[in-house]
Amino acid sequence: MDWVTLLASNDRRGGTSAARTTAPAELIWKFAFPDGVRSSPVLHDGAVYVTCRDGRAYALDSRSGKERWRFQAAAAIHSTPSVAGNLLLFGCDDGAVYAVDYTSGRLAWKSEGEGEIWASPIAAGGDVFIGSSHGSFTAIDRRSGHARWSRRMAGQIHSTAYAAGRLVYVGCSDGKVHALESASGKDAWVHEAGDGVVASPAVANGLVLVGSEDGNFYALDAESGKLRWKRDATLGIASSAAVHGDAVFFGGKDGHLYALAVATGAELWKAPSIRSITAAPVAGDSIVCIQGVYGATQAHDIKTGKPLWRSDLGGSLFSTPIITDEAIFIATYSGVLYALR
Repeated sequence: MDWVTLLASNDRRGGTSAARTTAPAELIWKFAFPDGVRSSPVLHDGAVYVTCRDGRAYALDSRSGKERWRFQAAAAIHSTPSVAGNLLLFGCDDGAVYAVDYTSGRLAWKSEGEGEIWASPIAAGGDVFIGSSHGSFTAIDRRSGHARWSRRMAGQIHSTAYAAGRLVYVGCSDGKVHALESASGKDAWVHEAGDGVVASPAVANGLVLVGSEDGNFYALDAESGKLRWKRDATLGIASSAAVHGDAVFFGGKDGHLYALAVATGAELWKAPSIRSITAAPVAGDSIVCIQGVYGATQAHDIKTGKPLWRSDLGGSLFSTPIITDEAIFIATYSGVLYALR
């Protein structure tokens, strides 16, 4: 299966169909990078792509772990890459967005900008949408790398955007969720939360679903921005939302994994997990999997929240795992990518 961007695909509807109800028990291979990995790996065409704080993007054979190619950027990389067409796209701490050929690692184009980019680029139609710590949000032509439009916001943008037709949704550290016209970058609506929005939104059933550092999880009308419901999660929410079926899942800094009904916000279950959670969950037909910042990956039954298994690799984990029937790929902040069976 392909896993081409944050939470597998641009719709953020879960990520995996793998029935991983037991813990991985075998190491297939591991690859040590020269520096730490804060981004999430992606998978496409038999290769795992990883961006690293050493300023390189790597392509590794998914079966053997052997390096296919590496690309050197100008600064550290914290941005989760995305595959679109024949390109691997990622932002960089030098303020640029890079597009490299995913088969060869050759540079196709580089779009210069301002401010570190930790968000993941999202490709929709012929455009690539991405924000930066400088507060700029930009639409880039995917073929040429030229900016079609760019606009400034009043805070940093670490939220990965969600592109849905004529509108693009993104959070900002100014405490606002913005819906932008994808053709022009103009605000369609703005909703104020009580604190910064660094989590990435999902869109389902006409609702924009996103958490805030104010400790609330919001459901906003996708067309108007009006509040439909909100749910208090006690502490801040940096974990991006994943939708599967009629439920939305996210982790809280209070150490709980939440499952809410998309339509109403009713709590389906809340499971104590792995202390503070900032990574996005992976949801599938049978499990929800989450990684905590203190080194554990844990799977829960998707219907009940009951813990199913836990895998401790040590060190910190900020990324989201890739879960397939063949393997689980986990990247650690210390700079090791594990392929487990």
